[in-house]
Amino acid sequence: MKKPFIFVFVALLSVSFASLSAQETNAPMAKYRRSSLYSVLVKHSSAKYGKEIDSAFMSIPIPDKFNDHNLSCCSFESSMQKMRKEGKAKDQTNLSDISAFISSTNAANALVAKWFNRDPQTGAFDIDLVRERGFYDASQDDIAAARLTERNISSLGDAGEDLIGQTFMIVNDITFVDKGENSRKAATVLSILGSVAGAFDRSLGDAVNLAAIATDEIDGFTVNITTYLYQLEWNEDVAGRFYATMWMDSTCVDSVKRAAFDTTTLFRLNYVGKSSTSAANLSSKSFSKFTKSDQMLKVCARGVDKAIVQLQRSYEQFRVKVPVGKVSDDKKTVEVAIGLKDGVSTKTKYEVLMPSMDPRGKLTYRRVATLQPVKGKIWDNRFGALEEAQALAQSRERVKDTEGAEGNVSLSSTTFKILSGANQILPGCLVREMEIK
Repeated sequence: MKKPFIFVFVALLSVSFASLSAQETNAPMAKYRRSSLYSVLVKHSSAKYGKEIDSAFMSIPIPDKFNDHNLSCCSFESSMQKMRKEGKAKDQTNLSDISAFISSTNAANALVAKWFNRDPQTGAFDIDLVRERGFYDASQDDIAAARLTERNISSLGDAGEDLIGQTFMIVNDITFVDKGENSRKAATVLSILGSVAGAFDRSLGDAVNLAAIATDEIDGFTVNITTYLYQLEWNEDVAGRFYATMWMDSTCVDSVKRAAFDTTTLFRLNYVGKSSTSAANLSSKSFSKFTKSDQMLKVCARGVDKAIVQLQRSYEQFRVKVPVGKVSDDKKTVEVAIGLKDGVSTKTKYEVLMPSMDPRGKLTYRRVATLQPVKGKIWDNRFGALEEAQALAQSRERVKDTEGAEGNVSLSSTTFKILSGANQILPGCLVREMEIK
């Protein structure tokens, strides 16, 4: 049986970068190579607002800095008998539950199957998705000038290692924290006192009831989230065994290879680490107009985003790289389409990376410049931030938002001061957070 072949574009990065003009440097690059993400929820259906959290989570989109690699099964029920806020007992239970989930759903195999668009009936694969996502690092000019080569599928090289090997699963344990419980109890007591007082003194009763209403308006809630990070194991050995014993396309369907993939234990999801954070609902008269489900969606989405940022800061392999945007004419600043949602603050620093191909055809990155966000020019791209700003503007209400204090919802990118390497920033360069204090 003949070996399958594919066509792969190899961008001539070193050639095209050398002759770029200043005008070309400002050309937007919409496509770039992203990591792929599968997001899962640990459900606590019997817990307070457990069902609401479940419903909200299913509506949270995969962050746009990742490729959506979600599978059909995106949640499982926790085996915890009692809710635990934190600690080893909670982690042990969650990690055990996650292992059981991975095993029962055959998640690692399913992630590989999705990469190669496996036909559920025949078991045949194709490389359309690998090819599509592999070109995300190249501009249209690079593609036009690219060299077309025919390579055996077992030598996908950088496409396999840099794309399939950058597939992650996050498992999110989200629990509700009712910060306003005491406030509501106080409001109830005040209402009762107001009714009693009203029988004797109407003005006193009105005053107490107004206090109760005010107490209820500032009532809010928080969700705590613990997120566990896993990475799909994909290396030369795994790829080689897959291509040799399981790969087949629609022209050479083989029942033996189909069975080999169905029963293999070759693919694994390896535990990387975890993060713990929280997200709060900004309670106010303005925000009370939003439905509870909308409020829950916003808080859960922001919690997941914060967890991802924390994991990226702890584990470099999970750190996202985004394309350089517009460079100012004086080459003192650059605009990049990231913001508060991605952890940008005046305290963060970023590196600019130049991609290139090594002799083996593997994509590598070299730091060529450093950046720092400009105060007052940080984009507030958090989930629901624009709606919040509009609601506050209409009511003219002042609400302290410590998380959003540095951001501006009217922007569409963040402006960075170029600290070094201004003349090295060219199309095709990517930006990545380099350190956090």
